[in-house]
Amino acid sequence: MTSHAVRARDTPGRTAAPQPFEGALFVDLDGQRARYECLRPGCPHRQEGPVCSSDRVKSEDGTPVPRGPGGVAAFVDGIKAYHLSKYHGSTR
Repeated sequence: MTSHAVRARDTPGRTAAPQPFEGALFVDLDGQRARYECLRPGCPHRQEGPVCSSDRVKSEDGTPVPRGPGGVAAFVDGIKAYHLSKYHGSTR
């Protein structure tokens, strides 16, 4: 290790600056409900969801069926990228 690296390591207060939170994803412990809250200043649409496994959605033939845990998992997997691209023009 170089002397510069040692000084940086041993200098109090030389830590990486914390990154601000951009959003919060809430999922209950059994995976039956989820929602996303955007924490960016000025966001026009602060909350996505909530979605519940018991929500009724239309199937391919148009009949209502429960969303199920797979629907909640799909929401969790894609909501941040969807929200950021729709309301903030990026996926980051």
